[in-house]
Amino acid sequence: MDGRFANSRKILVTLLSGFLILLHVAGLWDTFKSGDLISADIYANIQSLLSVAIIISLLLVILGKKFGLVSMWASITALVLTQYGAHFGFYDAAFTEGRSAFSYLRGFMFPTAITLLYQFPKS
Repeated sequence: MDGRFANSRKILVTLLSGFLILLHVAGLWDTFKSGDLISADIYANIQSLLSVAIIISLLLVILGKKFGLVSMWASITALVLTQYGAHFGFYDAAFTEGRSAFSYLRGFMFPTAITLLYQFPKS
């Protein structure tokens, strides 16, 4: 039973991490395809770099590296903080229209689940 639970835990971590990787790759692809990557302002470039950092950190999590969790939390927290910066008017971004200040906290749901699953006792 313990072996099955450990395998299930690994599968869930991989699925959740894979979903977030896919989400960030799709966002980067849209930015690249629209041509905004080269002509974008510094805010969009920072967001793109943070997405790359998130992708790399999630790959480390999938590979079972503990540093992956730390880098995942650091990069996702940095991304959420830049979104708060845009929300409170430090940067000009269209995605803030009509959004609650609490809506950006949703970015922490999957990392929390990944961390709980990753840290669950293995035996």
